[in-house]
Order: sequence, then structure tokens, then C-alpha cells
Amino acid sequence: MTEPMWPGDSGTLSYHSRRALVQLLKGPMIRAEMHPQVWKAIVTDRGALQTALHNVFLDLVLDEEAGIAFSRAAAGGQDVEVEGRQEPVPKVLRTESLSHMDTLIILHLRQELALAAPGERVIIDRGELRDQILLYRVDAESDEAKLARRYEAAFKRMIDYSLMYKTETEGRYEVSPALRQIFDAATVEGVRVEYERFRTDTTIPEDQA
Repeated sequence: MTEPMWPGDSGTLSYHSRRALVQLLKGPMIRAEMHPQVWKAIVTDRGALQTALHNVFLDLVLDEEAGIAFSRAAAGGQDVEVEGRQEPVPKVLRTESLSHMDTLIILHLRQELALAAPGERVIIDRGELRDQILLYRVDAESDEAKLARRYEAAFKRMIDYSLMYKTETEGRYEVSPALRQIFDAATVEGVRVEYERFRTDTTIPEDQA
């Protein structure tokens, strides 16, 4: 039992565990090397934090090997059984709609993770990624300057979402292993097949781009 931190405080978590809970609620992700005290609290007080998150319909995702932790909707965001009937899980976390460009980048990053050995760092080159992503263009996307702006905006969002991190080398980024947890292999494959069909049907021939 922790000592009250202010008059009337009935909380049961330590100061650092409360900070960890706040960070898990704010998101998007906690990394061991960037948030050492918060990370230590999550690891040592995992059960209590899991309980606190369950009370607000969230789950704790903790990958100690990768050094990442984040919260996500409990029960996969699906309805739960309450007194013999199905009830919706309230939305707690802020959600972001993915653009076409966002989805393409995430698919590519997730595929790179799938090809890597367990525990291996996955590093991508910004320019090479751009070349791969811009293969998926439709007839209305022939403006190179506009495409470049959309790609740069989506790339920045990946960093803001903590799905990529800068490395010590200019133009090189590490892919967050959290993508394995956020997008499972079955989901990625289903989306990839759809985008491959989309590209085959609508890509501009190279001599017309």
C-alpha cells in the first residue's frame, strides 16, 4: 500500500507506476531506452497496471525483449458478454485514420519485419522506401511534387506514431518491432493482397508516369 500523495488520495500505485499508467493512456508507445523509469515501473508493476487498464477496457502489450510497451483496446475492440448479452467495448484511446500512403508504408515496414530474424534490428532507407511506395500509384496521382509531399507527410506520421525511429545514420530509420503486435501476419497478408491487386489493375505504365 502506497502512502497518499495528497489529502484524500486513495490511489494504490506508486508515483512511477502512476506516471507509467498516464503514459500508457496517452500513447503512442513507451520505449525502454527512452523512458527508463517508466519502463522499470511497467515491468515491476505489470499486474497492477494491467488491472488498471482493464478497468477502462484496455489491454497492456509488453514486449520485454523488444523493449516496448503500449495499450490497446481490450478484446480486440469487439463486443463483450455482460449478463448474458453482448455489449460494446467503449472507445478510450484516440484513433487515427490511415491514408492510402500511410497504409502502403505500414505494409512495407511490416513485411520487412517479417523477413528479419527474431531480435534483429530492421533498418530502412528513406529514399529506397519512397521508391517502393510510389510504385503504387493511380491515374489521378501523376503529379510528382504532390506525390512527394504526400509521401513526406506520411513518413513523418510514422515517426510521430513511434513506428519508426531515427538512427545515427542520416536517412536511415529503424522499424519499430511494435508493428508485429499492432498488425498480425494474417491482417497484413489480407491487406497486401488487396493492394497488389489494386496496383496491378491501376498502376500507370512507366512510360506514361
